[in-house]
Amino acid sequence: MEDLLVELNCWAGGVGAREVRPGLTVCRFDAPGPYSWGPAHGVTFGLVAQGRLSVDIGRTAHGCGPLEGVVFTDRLCPTVDVVAASTDHPFLAMFLQIDAAIIRRISTNVLVSDVAAVPVARRGRTSGNQCSGTFSVDARLLHSVLRFLRALDGELDERVLAPICLQEIVYRLLQIVCCQDPLEVASRESDVDPTRAAIEYIRSHLAESMTVSDIAREVRLSESAFAHTFRATIGVSPYQFLKSERLDAARRMLITGSGISVSEVAHAVGYSSASHFITEFKRRYAVTPREYSNGKYSYAALDVVDRPDGAHARTAEMVHFPAGN
Repeated sequence: MEDLLVELNCWAGGVGAREVRPGLTVCRFDAPGPYSWGPAHGVTFGLVAQGRLSVDIGRTAHGCGPLEGVVFTDRLCPTVDVVAASTDHPFLAMFLQIDAAIIRRISTNVLVSDVAAVPVARRGRTSGNQCSGTFSVDARLLHSVLRFLRALDGELDERVLAPICLQEIVYRLLQIVCCQDPLEVASRESDVDPTRAAIEYIRSHLAESMTVSDIAREVRLSESAFAHTFRATIGVSPYQFLKSERLDAARRMLITGSGISVSEVAHAVGYSSASHFITEFKRRYAVTPREYSNGKYSYAALDVVDRPDGAHARTAEMVHFPAGN
């Protein structure tokens, strides 16, 4: 925490609220009192380093102490008060306004990388909270914030590194459960992201026969415009992504399913022909579906699937089927 105090003291430059960069305000107050802020087009992330802050929304007060944060959307108009500050121990905090477009982009990248990152409604979290409440800032988020602040020291670092560090902050916030609702609200209320919508549509309709044209129609783009946007966003074509999702879903079914036939798996992930499915599966995993489900390869892959970091989709392909099984 000492590093954060040093950085914020340096940027504060004196008593008051100072906008050190567009969207970033550092506060230092020697006495309690109200704090006025301007809403962001997205969310505001407040982080307290010293002293105490109260964020009042409706009839609920959220108190933030040292190394605690709060996230709220631009639709809220909270009353923000510094409640603990003195000359000897001044209140020190930062307020970072994060544009909804950045949230949407990082959220989409998380969705691509982690098959478990299903939409909020399908996770059963439909509250749509626009304020996270108070949460503890862990070491990873703190280090992300420090890297961001330090990247503002030089012109080149600010231009190259600061945007990357800001994306890292958003990524860390997305991993905090109570922050997911306000971030999701801000993301979905901004311009519609066709890539994210397409990914969610693909994953919720895997068992159905679909073409790239069908997906493009679902997100209201021409096939060519959709294919260009999708590839530019995640680096592969919609067709390649669809095939990868189907085969990965099949792989997980073969690992966890009991007594399920190859034909049933094929149809469950959208293949009308079992022979075509077997050919595609072997081309990707170097073994047939039946060998995969019966051999030691499946047990190695199961360890990867159960990892919580979302790396299973890529890592599983690196596990080799042992010879002679």
